[in-house]
Amino acid sequence: MPSRGPRRPASSDRSGTESPEAKREARKARRQEDRRAALLEAAREVLTHKGVGGLTMDAVAAAADVSKPAVFYYFRTKEELVGALVAEQLEAEVEVLLRAIAAAPDGVEALVALLRAKVDFYADDLAAFRVAYLWPQLIGIPPEVLLERVYPASQRVNEALEARLKAEAREGRLAPGFEPRRLANLAWTTAHGLLSLMAGMEQVGGGTRHTLAQLRDEACLLLRRARA
Repeated sequence: MPSRGPRRPASSDRSGTESPEAKREARKARRQEDRRAALLEAAREVLTHKGVGGLTMDAVAAAADVSKPAVFYYFRTKEELVGALVAEQLEAEVEVLLRAIAAAPDGVEALVALLRAKVDFYADDLAAFRVAYLWPQLIGIPPEVLLERVYPASQRVNEALEARLKAEAREGRLAPGFEPRRLANLAWTTAHGLLSLMAGMEQVGGGTRHTLAQLRDEACLLLRRARA
């Protein structure tokens, strides 16, 4: 019996164009991605307007105008849903921070750039900061999301900033007593603390004596003291 030869992949026909089956699979994948994105946006809206207590699979289904089983098709638990929200928000934030660090003229200004970029990223949308950082502390997110997406994203920022500061230290432009890794952690923690303060006060309808921009600028002045 003659050999049929190697089978062609289903993704193309003899002319190399995409097969109907492959096109159907691609459309299905796009629909699923769109539905998943819509569910994440619905969950974000529920958290923003109803808080942790209002986040249920029923509420997400209602906000997305889908059935409850449709939510469970993409996310098995509320923690999975929040984990996906956190990871996507943090990854978007990290890209902004990395661009700010890379554009800074030197290591100390990279510190300042990180603090300013992180604060400004959330300044007009403190609800997004609460979704990314405050609510997950109460709801919890799957450990694998932390290990595979959250921690690696944060590490990229730390490593980029630390590298800039180490170069500054080698060239004698970092003041004595300042250690690159601690400085990198300090810049991120300071920005995080300012945002936590403002997000918390906004949530309870309170206010602060100084604006977020004023506190941000004061913190930037302090970080510049690391320059030799």
